[in-house]
Amino acid sequence: MDLIRHLRFFGAVADARHFGNAARDLGMTQPPLSQGIRRLEQHLGVRLFDRDARGVRITAAGRHLLPAARELLQGADDLVARARDLAVPEQPRVGVAADLDGLVPALFRAPAARGLPVVPTVAGSVELVDLLRDGLIDVAVVRHPGVVDGLTAGPVVVVPMRLERPDGAGAATQGGDLARTNLPVAVPPRHHQPPAHDQLVDALRRAGHSGDVVEARDVGGRQALVAAGAAVGLVPAGPDDEPTPGSPPLRLRVVQPHPSHRRPEIDHDAVAEALGAALAAAAPLAETLGTSQSQTPPAAASPPTVGPPGPRPAT
Repeated sequence: MDLIRHLRFFGAVADARHFGNAARDLGMTQPPLSQGIRRLEQHLGVRLFDRDARGVRITAAGRHLLPAARELLQGADDLVARARDLAVPEQPRVGVAADLDGLVPALFRAPAARGLPVVPTVAGSVELVDLLRDGLIDVAVVRHPGVVDGLTAGPVVVVPMRLERPDGAGAATQGGDLARTNLPVAVPPRHHQPPAHDQLVDALRRAGHSGDVVEARDVGGRQALVAAGAAVGLVPAGPDDEPTPGSPPLRLRVVQPHPSHRRPEIDHDAVAEALGAALAAAAPLAETLGTSQSQTPPAAASPPTVGPPGPRPAT
C-alpha cells in the first residue's frame, strides 16, 4: 500500500469533514477516496472516521493519529523538494507511451525542433500518468481510454493502423486482412493501459479476428514476433501507408498536470502543442475527437471504458 498517498486521503477528509469535498480538493472522484480510507483503516487497525446523517466525524483514534500523519506528510514533501532542487532538469520532462512504436522518435524530436529540448521517458501509459501526478514528468502522450483524474487531458487523437504480417521469408510486410489471419496479434503488455488493451481485444473480435494476442514488452519484441512468423502486428499508418480496413485505431491523448501543479519555468502548453502537431504530421490521417478536458476540482473524472479481460501473455 502507498502509505503516503493514503495518509494524504486521511488529512484531506479530516480537514474537509466531507468525502465529496475532500475528493475535489485532491482532484479525484469520491469512490476511490472512500476505498482508500477503508484500506488505510484496515492497515492501521483502527477506525478513523464515523459517518452519520450529520456528516463525517473523526474518531478519537483518528484525532490521536492525525498529528503524526501530518508530520510524515510534511517530511515526505520536504524530501521530494530537496531531491528536486538537486535533480530536476531545466528542460521539459516528456513521457511517451511505449506502445506507440514508430511514432516515438518523431514525438521527442518535435519539441526540440521548436527550441524546446526535452528529457525523454518511455514507459507504459499507467506509469506515465503516475509520474505526472507525482511531479516527475511534465507532459505525456498516453493511450486512451485510461484514468486521468486530477490532470488536464487534451482531445483524443485517433490514429489509423495498418496490419503488418510476415511474408514467406520471415520479413514483415504491409497488407492483409485481420479477418483472414489465424495468427495472434503482437501487442504491448496489458498492464501498460488495461482499459485500452481490453478495448483493442474487443475491436479485434468485432473485425472478425479471433482476438488472440501475444504480449511483448517493447517494440523490438513485437517486431521479432512478426518477423518470425509467430504473430501479426498493428502499427500506426504513416504518411506513405494505407491503413488496413477494419483495423482498430490507436487512441492517444496529450496529458499534463493541472496549471496549479505545473513547474513555472516550463511552458507546458507549448510542449503539448508541439506533441499534438507531431502526431498530426506523423499520422496525417489521424482524427481528433472532442476538446481538451481539465479533470480537476471541481470536475469529476469520467470512468474508463473497460471491456472483458484480454488473453494472458504467451509463454
